[in-house]
Amino acid sequence: MRVERKITIKTKEKELLRLDRELSKIRDKINSLPLIELKKPIFHSYGLVWSLKLQTSKYKEVYQYIIEAFSKTKRVKHLKKVQQMEPNPISLDKGEYRKLVAKYPDAIRWFIKRKNKFNVTEYVFNKVDILEKKIVKVMITHRKDIDPNLESRRREIEDIIYTNRDNSGKLDNLFGNHYDYTSEYYKQKMKLIDLLYPIQIEA
Repeated sequence: MRVERKITIKTKEKELLRLDRELSKIRDKINSLPLIELKKPIFHSYGLVWSLKLQTSKYKEVYQYIIEAFSKTKRVKHLKKVQQMEPNPISLDKGEYRKLVAKYPDAIRWFIKRKNKFNVTEYVFNKVDILEKKIVKVMITHRKDIDPNLESRRREIEDIIYTNRDNSGKLDNLFGNHYDYTSEYYKQKMKLIDLLYPIQIEA
């Protein structure tokens, strides 16, 4: 009985690995599909960003740089929700913080150090009194070409792998996955999203 159980587990893991490889290839094919430019930008969602409320300060240029370089748009579908929310805090990882302080030494006084929900150290801009929220429109200027067959197979495999915690757990153990939301891969992914969905400031 023990031998049969080991064979069953090994076979299942092999099948999960095969599906994961197939999913990776399908995602690559989907990502390689061309972008189709729209005749005109179309509305995607509302968003919240920080803008500088302070008009006069010897640090105005630095404050503006911090907002433009590190502020992230919080995207929301409904305007009513946007009005009830605040933008995401301006937060930097260790590397970003060190580069900023090296460039602008005074910035060391404007950040607090804390652990985020992933227990990763980050530095949060705490001079919120000089900021005000601004509603923006997230507009789509391009869309991806769609292959229905690829999309259907992708959803089928993702359902097998990710909706079953046992299957996803087995793959994580096999690959030794540890999720780092400050990784270069994650940052590049977010930059790509921003490129595909540029924002247009609402008048």
